[in-house]
Amino acid sequence: MDFTNANCNNGEIFMFQSSSPPKLVQPTPPPPSVIHKAKYKRNSISKNPEEARQKRIELDAQVRRKHREQLITAKRIKHNLDAYKDDDAESEFDLTHHDIEKLKSGLNDSDRDSRLSSLKDLSTYLADPPDTLKHFVINDNCIDILIKFLSGADPEEQLQATWCITNIVAGPKEFCQKAFTAIPHLITFLRGGNISLQDQAAWAIGNLAAEGPECRDLLRSNGVLIPLIELLNSKNVSIVQTTCFALSNLARGPNANLDEFFSAGITQYLLFYLRTDEMDEVVSEISWVLTYMTSSEDDKYIQILLKEGIVPLLVKHLRPFNHGPLALPLIRTFGNIASGPDENTDILIQQPDFLPAMLEYIQSDCRPVKKESLRVMANITASRRPEVLIKVFNAGFIPILSSIATHTNFDIRKEAAYSLLNIASHGEEYMRPLPHQDLLPGFLEFIRSQDIDLIRLGLGYVELLLTQVQNGQQLLEQMQGIDALESVTSQEDPSLRDTSTRLMDKYFGEDFNSNINEIQSTE
Repeated sequence: MDFTNANCNNGEIFMFQSSSPPKLVQPTPPPPSVIHKAKYKRNSISKNPEEARQKRIELDAQVRRKHREQLITAKRIKHNLDAYKDDDAESEFDLTHHDIEKLKSGLNDSDRDSRLSSLKDLSTYLADPPDTLKHFVINDNCIDILIKFLSGADPEEQLQATWCITNIVAGPKEFCQKAFTAIPHLITFLRGGNISLQDQAAWAIGNLAAEGPECRDLLRSNGVLIPLIELLNSKNVSIVQTTCFALSNLARGPNANLDEFFSAGITQYLLFYLRTDEMDEVVSEISWVLTYMTSSEDDKYIQILLKEGIVPLLVKHLRPFNHGPLALPLIRTFGNIASGPDENTDILIQQPDFLPAMLEYIQSDCRPVKKESLRVMANITASRRPEVLIKVFNAGFIPILSSIATHTNFDIRKEAAYSLLNIASHGEEYMRPLPHQDLLPGFLEFIRSQDIDLIRLGLGYVELLLTQVQNGQQLLEQMQGIDALESVTSQEDPSLRDTSTRLMDKYFGEDFNSNINEIQSTE
């Protein structure tokens, strides 16, 4: 579905008739939450290479999760993106209490055209609701009125009411909670014969699922998963895209019950579309589903997908993709796969097009794509297999990673630096060929920064330089590296201070520590 220009189809309709609504099933309380780790493997700066290879640090896990939530949040409101303004901007619509009463009157009018016109107005206003409309949704009978339309027999009124629900659940949490009573109706529409209603119901469910664990649990308890997966069999491209949007949000979180996804046969549909579909938009939506299905702490789900041959199908879509945000979930899925055992990495790099495509993506002009691609390479270079690093060298990554690590913004540089340090930590034969004359000034900038992660990266590189490169000490002296190390002694983090002091004592004189103590006592 094109979430930027979605609209409803008009058709012949009938007068709505009230009927008994389906029963809303409440979910059973979930087990205690499990802390979900970010699927990101990279080496830390440790005392020896083997420890560095085995440790998977997640220093930016919270940042990645926040970034991921922002992406999903933006996605779920794309269908009305042109109606949204900045958070600090005033609402586009200024509805008085009189306007709201007029709207309510239209929704309850005996004339069908008046009701439809009012439903369409309501869906538009809900794109950016003023306070008066928020009160109507939260404290008045807005949802009750919409439920009557959903329970009726007029397909067009059902469609317009579902459109209203879709926009309501794209709003704040209070809106979503008020719309819970619509869930059974939405699920019923999924299995109906009205394509427009199926599409719009899946859209609303996707927005609900994006709201949080409570909504996802409620949807699953009411049996949403199987009818959604069955919709993947649709011949309608829009429905397939919208269904994937909903499924990707349902697959989020540590309590996603992914076993249900696999037992319902989701893999056969995903594999089918990856084999046959050439539309970037469809592949992107499929990849969002895979992103969350591969983000579980339990590696068994990735292994199931690997055995089904998912990697070649994903790789074939890398090169034709543009470097825009549509490629983001595809790249993130690769990152999740590479975060697992080294055998996973082997499967990736055995694909002839994988590393050449990643070399293009780490140079992308799209910042999120560039950053995620660098994280994939950090996972790849964390492999303990020498043949992996040889392929990375031969594919031409070292000059590009070195340039990124020294010439772009700090956050991007940091991602490239992890790959370089992962490579260097494999031993002297991999550390020596790196362009240290170019790299050292950049890593010294890291050390002089006030960012703990950057300082740690810089110290890690300097330690490897001093221990594994013959002229490392001379290079450090030539580039004022001693001053950079001294600057770390003012840091509050004791591990950083200790590392800096240890390196100074060992390589630049035994009196350094006493000199530092004298300086600190003077201060």
